[in-house]
Amino acid sequence: MGQNVDVLIVGWDGAPPERLEEYAAAGLLPTFASLKDRGAWGRVKSTIPPVTAPAWASFHTGANPGKHGVFGWAVRQPGTYLPALADSRSLALPTFWERLSSRLRVGLLGFPLTHPAREINGFWFPGLLAPPGADGYPPGIVPAALARVPTWTSTPPEWSKGTDPTAWTQELVRSVRAQTELALFLSHRFHPQVLGIHYQALDTVQHYLWGEELVAEVFKAADQGLAKLLEALEPRLVILMSDHGMGPVEGEFHLNTWLWQEGFLTLRRRPGSLIRAGLFKLGWNPRGLGQWAWLGYRIARRLRLVHSWSDVLQAETPLARLIRWGFLSFADVDWKRTWAYSHSEIGSLLLNRVGREPQGRVTAADAPRVLRDLRQGLEELTTPAGEPVVDTLLPGAEVYRGPYAPLGPDLLLLPRDLRWMGKGLGGFLSHRVLTSAVVRGGHRLEGALLLAGEGVVRTSPDQAALWDIAPTILAYLGIPIPGWMDGRPLELFERGVLLIEREEGEETGREPYGEDTVERLRGLGYL
Repeated sequence: MGQNVDVLIVGWDGAPPERLEEYAAAGLLPTFASLKDRGAWGRVKSTIPPVTAPAWASFHTGANPGKHGVFGWAVRQPGTYLPALADSRSLALPTFWERLSSRLRVGLLGFPLTHPAREINGFWFPGLLAPPGADGYPPGIVPAALARVPTWTSTPPEWSKGTDPTAWTQELVRSVRAQTELALFLSHRFHPQVLGIHYQALDTVQHYLWGEELVAEVFKAADQGLAKLLEALEPRLVILMSDHGMGPVEGEFHLNTWLWQEGFLTLRRRPGSLIRAGLFKLGWNPRGLGQWAWLGYRIARRLRLVHSWSDVLQAETPLARLIRWGFLSFADVDWKRTWAYSHSEIGSLLLNRVGREPQGRVTAADAPRVLRDLRQGLEELTTPAGEPVVDTLLPGAEVYRGPYAPLGPDLLLLPRDLRWMGKGLGGFLSHRVLTSAVVRGGHRLEGALLLAGEGVVRTSPDQAALWDIAPTILAYLGIPIPGWMDGRPLELFERGVLLIEREEGEETGREPYGEDTVERLRGLGYL
């Protein structure tokens, strides 16, 4: 007998809907294919841009980034331009897991933005980029689980130059199997009525081995894990989803380098900054050093100076301090003379606004002119083949809505088919504006969504957004939908299955950027 889970949510990070259909047609994903044939299957809109952190934040909260406050992996630190890494403390709203927990036992395993753990009725297990030694809830759950599944890690094995693709793929397969084994162990121990499990390895393998047959091995392992979960848990409803899609990448567009060359960003005239700028132009930077940079990173990992790429973002890690000392960085920027900068993973720009940034230059009156000039320059930029780098430019004010929208990117740039990645995270990665990419696969704007089980109608969830999934789960379980959620329950069920009840008012949660930030922006005319 199964454990009769009411809802099973399986996150296949970065799984492209077209690739799932291809693998299913080839007989590689029999469990997925079976669910697809009897369920509601289609695409789900990711966030703009489709970055893992805001995408899963929107899933967790049922709200857009303007309400939950996470716009990328980089989050603001008061009084500095150096970013911190987004985590569960970055979410300005409660999660739907907590809302469920007031009525039911829940369990979640491996999702991004789940460290530090939040207290729930059930279990909360850390996920992607959780630091070594991170615990979950209840306290002691991680050591107890590792005693049972010692091969589990919160973050899949990383790729670096010189890695053997076949051996690395098998490491990822083992990480998928460990994730499934751990989910079954925790479910047997805690008996959740709603269970969520996230598989990051599918995203990871596509980034570095896009187009190779080895990728299918990781997807097959995830499908086998799905079969085990269905057999053991017998869920009434299963939701299989990805936070975004994936496709080939042609190159990188180095935004801060472009801003510097175009005069939107200015460097200090101090001796150290001048020396670093001169070396930067000669190729002394992470992309210019190529294999040497990879080697240095691998040595830093072996010496345990870092445990993942995320430590490069942290202002106080040894590697981050070393990079700021030895390479051109935001510490060399003359912020009082700078108009714009970027912390982007895919493509976005921030204005150096008065009142928002520590040494802001752009006033509310300046902003339209600066944005116009930025747009004009970006529209004129072309690839080596003579094609425009940027296909679509969107003001942040048109994309985000909510109390934290003014803290997000001011201009979003989407290259054609997202084949070029607008890089700003890490500061100054290359002295060239356009370079080849260090990854072979990059994110796309649409992920996959499949619902199957009791009451589900065979149809397509077209026009669904990531923030629609949380209210759909609440309505399926008869739990009122909180007022802060932007999402709407998806009409993929027989009549009477969903109990849709919305609460009045919006809970603002807590302020992730400091209590007076939004009020100061309102006073300066940005709101």
